[in-house]
Amino acid sequence: MKKRLLLFLIMFATINVFAQTDSFDVFTYQPPEFFTKSELQSEVYFNMTNKDGSFCTITLCKRQPAKKDVLKDVIGQWNEQVVKRLPKANKKPARIMTEQFWDGWVSTLAVGNFYQNKKKCVVLLYSFRKNQTSACAVFAFSDKIFKGPVEDFSKNLHLINQQ
Repeated sequence: MKKRLLLFLIMFATINVFAQTDSFDVFTYQPPEFFTKSELQSEVYFNMTNKDGSFCTITLCKRQPAKKDVLKDVIGQWNEQVVKRLPKANKKPARIMTEQFWDGWVSTLAVGNFYQNKKKCVVLLYSFRKNQTSACAVFAFSDKIFKGPVEDFSKNLHLINQQ
């Protein structure tokens, strides 16, 4: 019986170590494995670059007052987080999908491309809106090998329920 209890405690401690949850502004998340983290006042940034130059960045941006409508939030965030930061990015998203709910927030996905070292890369901007507040998460990657880490991070990304 004591061995089972000890085994259970070890397993529980191991799960807690691997499932550590962090928070930033309106977001709670599990940091992606093997990514480096940088935190600024207005954003949290995760980066991984492989030896072959392929890369993935994940950026969580601090909440701001929402604009008049969801589309204006998305376009404003796209201009700030994508067009101004990523080389040769699409001036407008190629696709926008909206009206999904994520932890009680309206979630809008904007998808587009940018170019890094003559290679076409993908950028996903998730815009979140609740009441008069908006926030966003940006995923930029150069290779489909990063699809798994992006999906894993997304599954563990949550937003606080503010009033």
